[in-house]
Formats: sequence, structure tokens, C-alpha cells
Amino acid sequence: MKKAVLFCVVLCFSLQAKSQDSIVSHNNLDFYFRGGFLREWYNGAPSSHFQLDEARLHFYGNYNESLSYHIRFRLNKPFTATSLDNGTLALDFAFLSYRFGASKRWEVSLGKLYAMVGSYELDIHPLYEFVYADHLGYVVSPFIAGMRLAVSLTDTQNIGLQLHNTLNNTFEKHLQNNSFSTASFSASKTPIGAYAYWQGKFAKGKLNTHYSYNISQFANKYYSHSIALGHQYKSDKHNAYLDLMYAKMGADYPLLGSKIISDYEGLTAGNYLMREDITYKGIVGRYEYLFTDCWSMALKAGAESVASGKTPQGDLRYNYIYSLAALYAPIPTQNLHFYVAYAGNTIRYPSEISTEKTQYHSVSVGAYYSLPLLKNKTFRN
Repeated sequence: MKKAVLFCVVLCFSLQAKSQDSIVSHNNLDFYFRGGFLREWYNGAPSSHFQLDEARLHFYGNYNESLSYHIRFRLNKPFTATSLDNGTLALDFAFLSYRFGASKRWEVSLGKLYAMVGSYELDIHPLYEFVYADHLGYVVSPFIAGMRLAVSLTDTQNIGLQLHNTLNNTFEKHLQNNSFSTASFSASKTPIGAYAYWQGKFAKGKLNTHYSYNISQFANKYYSHSIALGHQYKSDKHNAYLDLMYAKMGADYPLLGSKIISDYEGLTAGNYLMREDITYKGIVGRYEYLFTDCWSMALKAGAESVASGKTPQGDLRYNYIYSLAALYAPIPTQNLHFYVAYAGNTIRYPSEISTEKTQYHSVSVGAYYSLPLLKNKTFRN
């Protein structure tokens, strides 16, 4: 996989511009960086160190007006292959897109894609987020192998269908990686899901919506259904989103509720049992205000719950996330920011569970930069 990254870099830099002609291709390479000093407390225990939060390479461009590509790697994630899709944790996505039809309004994409879930938390630039909700960490696989068919009904309205693997690992590997037994359930013969989605733009692009419905299967004969409603507002000084999420899981493949029930029943790691009929609900929002061209502040908060329809306890887990960041951009035309940020996470349980709540707090000082390493234009016959 490291050789693949090197090949992409060499390929991008080897493209040389020729005399102007009718067909133009564009090739771009961006480097995303975020890091700094971190002071954190987990259940009151302090720790201080320097940390690299983000280091990603994003190759993207188009060969002509119909064919385009996107490849993005995380350089601080392992390059070992995942067991189902033969990708890696380091590979966010790698896909080709082909536009066709009248006015090129139809598009088909194939490869490892980003999930078309109705979530602006996933859509926002990864450098801007200091804490993520469980929705993207457990309930949804943000980057999955599959194919997508989309059509632009108008300049402001898009609909599409995405077929995808439910997870990146096989049934057995996913459960074993999380200390769960494969008893009680059998693997689906077609561990595949589908997103149906709609994206809309209103008020000259200031108000945007992304709504999605998903059905998927992880365990044989057990289906999961989810709805995600994403809303975004952006103007010269304001940038905000609000995501609403709901999921009904026939088999609890995120394993959040199943681990709590297994611990409650006294099961040990390696013998945890996946459960059925688990419900997830969540809301997450972010607001950023630009005071001047250089100074801004961003606030984020979210609340989530996990419940079981098969146990007397009902609600099993409540998760709360929150962050506040002050940002300074010395060069307004560049995506370079220095920041001071606070991020926190509280997980609590109903009194019947008899599990102490966990708390995490952190204060970080650092910088992030989206650095354009290459912008290349090639003219061809």
C-alpha cells in the first residue's frame, strides 16, 4: 500500500502541460495536517504530550469532462488490509466517477467510497472537527466499498442510490476484533446495504439538506434500518450544521449495547454476545462564527442514546460530546489556522446498569493546514 501512495505521487508530478487543445485534465494533490500540544484527563487521570491528529494525502482530479477520481490516505493509520474489502484503515477512499447522459447529469462511481449518509459531520473537512459522535465511530461505516448512482434533477436537487458492504471486515473478524463470540448468530451471505439519499440547495446555496435512508444486513436474517437528516447553513460569517440520526438494528453490529449487556450478565472478554433489537438515536450540531477575516470561534455539541428492546433495562447508554475552539488564520487566503481547543466526552449509564460514568476532557494548542502540493493542468489531443 505504501508503494501505491508513492506511485500516486510520482504519477501526479509526472504529468506535464502541453500545447492547449480541446480536452483538459486536472490533477491535484493536497496534504492535510493537524497537530500540537495536548493536555487530557480520562476519568480525572491527567496526561500531557505532543500529538499528530491528522496527516492525510488527497489525490483528486479529472481526466476529461466525464471521468474523475479521488484517492485519500491517512498517513498515521495502519496499512494492513481489512478482511472483507481488501482495503486498509489508512485508505479513506479510492474511487472513479463517470458522468454521462444529457448535460452530464448522471454519475456512476465505483470503488471505496464515502458513505452517502445524511450527515454534515462526515461531509465537513476532517481538520475542523476536534471530537466525533458515536454515529460515525460505530453506527455508520464512513468509508465503504461499493458503487453509487446519482442524478442531478436540477442545479440544486440531487438524488442517488449507493450499494455498499455493511462493514469493512468479515462477520468473524469484526466480532473477534471486539472480543465477541460468533455464537447465536451466523454471517450474512450478502453483508450488503443500500443508501437512498436526497441532497438539496436552497436560498442561493445558503441552506443545504442531505437526507438518507439505509437498509443493511450483517447477520443472516437480521436487517438494520436507519434514517439520517442533515441540515447545513452557511454565509459569509456563519457556518452551521445540525444532524438528526435514528437506527433500528436487527443485529447490533456496532456492539455498543451488546457489550453493556454482556458486562451486566458477567460475561468475559472473548465471550461477549452480540444482541438483537438495538435502537440508536442521536443529534449533533456545530456552529462557527467568523469575527474577522482572521479570527473565528467554533462550538460543537451532541447527544446520543442506545437502547434495547429485548432487556428489562431499556436504555443502556447515553453519550455526550462537546467542543469549543478559538481559531486564528494569519493568511485569510490560505487554509492555515492556529487554534486553542477544548473537547470533552461524557458517557453515563442508567442506575440499573450499575456502571460508573466515564469522562474525558482535553485542551490542545496547535495548528492545522490544508497545503496544496500540486495543481496541474494538462492539455491533450
